[in-house]
Amino acid sequence: MSIAHLSPAAGRRRSERVAGAAAVGSPAPGADPERDRLLALVTQIDGDRLELAEEMLGEILAHQRADARRMTAPEMSALARLGVAEEALMEPSALPATMRGKLWEREMAARTHTVAEVAEMLGVTAARVRQRCAAGTLIAHRRSDGWALPAFQFPEGRELPGWGQVARVIGAGTPLLLAERVLTSPAPRLTAGDEALAPFEWLAQGGDPEAAAAAVDDALNRLP
Repeated sequence: MSIAHLSPAAGRRRSERVAGAAAVGSPAPGADPERDRLLALVTQIDGDRLELAEEMLGEILAHQRADARRMTAPEMSALARLGVAEEALMEPSALPATMRGKLWEREMAARTHTVAEVAEMLGVTAARVRQRCAAGTLIAHRRSDGWALPAFQFPEGRELPGWGQVARVIGAGTPLLLAERVLTSPAPRLTAGDEALAPFEWLAQGGDPEAAAAAVDDALNRLP
């Protein structure tokens, strides 16, 4: 059974287990106020987010264990020969950013429409929506219960003119967070007067979908 299907009582029990695991080997209550605050927060996490919380805590612990391992002199010498300085190993990691990305990605994946909902929104049949999902003219992901269509591609509950042409350049494996950012960020290729427009703004103002598709493709595939 997935975390999302836990009852409120089961969710609370899972929160308590996560908090209990985090407390193993910890000081007595009151001895470490920051730890006490963290444990209190864990018990308040909603049941449908416990799996993510457990995964994030596991990553932190794994990262902590890796940091705790001290390198031997021969290991440091070998790294020095490769041009890796000891100071570089002490720089802050990207772990928090990675976890934030996972959280946003899951949040965005949860904000989806079903085929039936999109069919009603667009005034077409469910069969037509499924056809467009398969063709890539709507962003969609297959799930066990059918297609799921991210809500962000329907600003204000509608499809923008020419969206199908733009959607085609967004590959199936593109992170949803990245896709949304590209579609809502100004693109140098899309200008109205002296102002750069986001692809969504461009389409909303009747801009050429081919130009928007090229701008999105460029942003998604631009080399760093």
